[in-house]
Amino acid sequence: MTIDRKVLYERLMILFAAIVQLIGFVISITIEDFSKSFLPYFNVIVPVVNITCSAICFFLVFFQRFRLLQSLVLFVQGIIMTLNNIIFLGIYLYYFGIVLLFCNGYLKNNKTVKITVCLIPLFLSFIPISYTNIHTFYMTFAFSLFLCFSYFYIYVKTKQNLFELFPFLANKISSKQLPEAGSKLHLSEYGLTERQIKILIEFINDSENYKTISEHLILSISTVKQEMAAICKYFDVKNI
Repeated sequence: MTIDRKVLYERLMILFAAIVQLIGFVISITIEDFSKSFLPYFNVIVPVVNITCSAICFFLVFFQRFRLLQSLVLFVQGIIMTLNNIIFLGIYLYYFGIVLLFCNGYLKNNKTVKITVCLIPLFLSFIPISYTNIHTFYMTFAFSLFLCFSYFYIYVKTKQNLFELFPFLANKISSKQLPEAGSKLHLSEYGLTERQIKILIEFINDSENYKTISEHLILSISTVKQEMAAICKYFDVKNI
């Protein structure tokens, strides 16, 4: 019996998250100096949150269908760590929770609205920091925005290069998903690379052969042939 690697890695991720939080619980009950924390009742709130989140993670190791709890744990821990003056790690964990929402299929529609709603609790957690140290507040706010747009950039960049990095995915879209004959085809909406789009436009503009296209785009003829083969496979057509 073989185990799906995706399931295995997910379980290991959750298992070690549970262990980390269990260690955090032990550490939090032994700390005596709470002066640097922005969180009131630190010695009570942090141990309770750590042991609760650890228990949830152990539960998720065996019951993976409750994947929304993965992000919930990260959101709670992110806010707690931010208020506990472990700011950058807290913000990172919070954004990782949003990434897991995306990976688990909870952001298929209205991504921008849902992400904005998810970020509101994080930004509200910055308010106590502003009362204590305004410079730390500015740094926290700026780092949060940096991380936010970094993830957006990585997502867009990865989406553009996905089929170049993983050619075996090129056949994921079949002709049934294409618009009706005679309607406009927006190439940017499909998983083609920028180079593939340029080659395809050259063909659409009645370029005579591979050699002409290779000269126009300063590519080798073999590269043009490979890219056209990938494009044909992507759109599930037999030839040019």
